[in-house]
Amino acid sequence: MQNNSTMFYQKNGLVVIMLSRDLVCLSPEDRMTPIAEYEKRFGFSRWTIQTAIRFLLDNECMELEKRGPKGTFIAKLDYEKLWGYTGWNPLLGVLPVPTSKTHNALLTGLSKSLRKQHVPFNFSFQTPVSSRLESLNNQRCHFVMTSKLAMRVVQEKYPELETAAELGGCLYSKPYRLYYHSDYFRGVEDGMSVAVNDRSIEQSFMTDQVCLGKKVKKVYLPYHESISLFQRKKVDFLLQRADADDYVGMQDRSYSLSHLGFDQEIMTPVIAVHRQNYGIEKLIKRNIDAVEIAEIQQKVLSGAMDPAYY
Repeated sequence: MQNNSTMFYQKNGLVVIMLSRDLVCLSPEDRMTPIAEYEKRFGFSRWTIQTAIRFLLDNECMELEKRGPKGTFIAKLDYEKLWGYTGWNPLLGVLPVPTSKTHNALLTGLSKSLRKQHVPFNFSFQTPVSSRLESLNNQRCHFVMTSKLAMRVVQEKYPELETAAELGGCLYSKPYRLYYHSDYFRGVEDGMSVAVNDRSIEQSFMTDQVCLGKKVKKVYLPYHESISLFQRKKVDFLLQRADADDYVGMQDRSYSLSHLGFDQEIMTPVIAVHRQNYGIEKLIKRNIDAVEIAEIQQKVLSGAMDPAYY
């Protein structure tokens, strides 16, 4: 059983963490949130919140200035010291394995954007997207990158995950295409077979869409094995992103799936976070500049800038 002293320090420590997470998203001259509002937001007493504020002041994490009826304003913030109390030091982002030029360029943009904001971070890489989202749902990381479509598909499965930033203007990947063998292929028909990577949220979803109303045999295999099966003509067709043209080797026997209406969601990258990680959504929104990331991505893709995200 916890004694009162242990509970006291845990409670005060938790408020220090939450206050620090709010403060790293503010700037000098911003108005300090009133203590009464923090009481409602955190569910702790006024005295506990005042104690946490005094702790941050005593440790020179910030300076405050009272301006009478206008309230209390932030005079100075030491972001480096505040970061030490956020529990985020450093942020861990789980990103797609950068096997394509598109991803190399996108991750370079994200890395440079975060460094510019002086946000301490580390990246790890996982494929497929289902593994990244599982890591986030289990709170083994602070954020993940995925497609807008993947986030929409998993909303029901992972209700605690949310999109903190949509990187409009950036490219997550090229849209999916349908690859086939036969010169007489006129579309998906009953009795055909398709290879599917069931760990790929987007590919599974898109395959289901093209097979709607048809009796198609789905052969579930990992990514490279599914491509190999298709290349050996053991299945009739395969859905892959257009980025994978070089792997599939059937550029002349494929067609666009734009008519299904999902291209934009497949191409748009998003940053997802966990709702229970207090303050993380605000932090991501404040420190990730989609316009800057898009500009850097284009420079890397054009060869004007080398990829660098470590």
